[in-house]
Amino acid sequence: EPLIGVSVIVKGQSTVGTITDFDGNFVLDIPTGKGMLEVSYIGYKTQTVTIGKTPQITIKMEPDTQALEEVVVIGYGAVKKRDLTGAVSSVKNEDITLTPATNPMQALQGPKLQLRGTRSFTASGDPMFIIDGMPGDYSTLNPNDIESIEVLKDASSTAVYGAAGANGVIIITTKSGKAGKININLNAYVGFNGWATVPEMRSGDSYINVLREANQIAGTYSTDEALFSSPEAYKAHLNGQYIDWADELLQTGVTQNYSLSVSGGTEKTKAYFSLNFSDEQGQFTGDNYKVYSTNMRIDHEIKKWLSVGVNMQGS
Repeated sequence: EPLIGVSVIVKGQSTVGTITDFDGNFVLDIPTGKGMLEVSYIGYKTQTVTIGKTPQITIKMEPDTQALEEVVVIGYGAVKKRDLTGAVSSVKNEDITLTPATNPMQALQGPKLQLRGTRSFTASGDPMFIIDGMPGDYSTLNPNDIESIEVLKDASSTAVYGAAGANGVIIITTKSGKAGKININLNAYVGFNGWATVPEMRSGDSYINVLREANQIAGTYSTDEALFSSPEAYKAHLNGQYIDWADELLQTGVTQNYSLSVSGGTEKTKAYFSLNFSDEQGQFTGDNYKVYSTNMRIDHEIKKWLSVGVNMQGS
C-alpha cells in the first residue's frame, strides 16, 4: 500500500527533502551514489537508505510496534499507551490533607460516594476501593499516608476489574520510601466541632402560657395540671425543673490528629513507616470516633527484574 506524506530528506541536510505523493512516489535531485536518505513517517520506523547508482529506489516502511507498546505511568498503575482510554480524575496528597478529617474520602465528597448513578433499587451503589493493588477499607487509613486517590469513572473500570467495578473504582496509593536521607514528618491538628445554633426552649410562665392558649383555642382547656402528660411533670413545672434538651444532647467536640512518619533508603532498599492517632468528637454527646493506625512498606530490589516487598496496614 502506498504511504502518503512520508518525509524524505538528505541525511545531514535538513533543507534538502520532500514528501511522498498520493501514490507514495517522491522525486529528489541529488548526485547518484553520494549521501544517504532519511525516511520517516508517524507509526513507522525511521530508515536510512544509501543512495545508489540506480535512479529509482523502492523503500518498504516497517510499522513501529514499540511506539504502541510504550508504557504510560498513570495513577492506577502502568499501562500501554494504546490501552489508555479511561476517564480518570486524580486527587493528590496536598488536597486530601487540606481538610483535616479521620475519613480521607471527605476530601472528595463525603463518606457516601456515588460515581455512576443509581444502578439498582436494592443493591449497593458503592464504588470498589483498591488500596495498593488490593481491595480494602479506606475508613481507617491515615490521610497523611495517602500519596494519591484516583477515581475511575467510565466503563474501562469494569473492563479491568470485572463486575466488581460496575459502580466505578477508586484507587488509593499510599506513600512509599524514597532513596536518600532519612525523612521524618510530624503532622498535628487540633480543631473544634460545635457551636450549633438551636431554637431557644421555653420554660416557666412562657411555657405554660403557650399551652393554655393552644388548648383554649382548641376548646380543650380545663386546668393547668391537665395540660401536662403526668402529675409528676406538673409537679416539676411548679418546682421550676426544666430540661434544655438541646443543651443536654449537644456538645462542643474536640477533633485532633497526630501523625508521625519516617521514610528513606537506598537505590536497592526503601522503607516507609508511620504511626497515627485520630480522635474526633461529634456535636452530639457520646458521638466519638477514635482510631490508632500504622502503615509499613518495605521494598527491596534483588535484581533489575526481581523485587520483593512487604506492605502492612493495621488499625
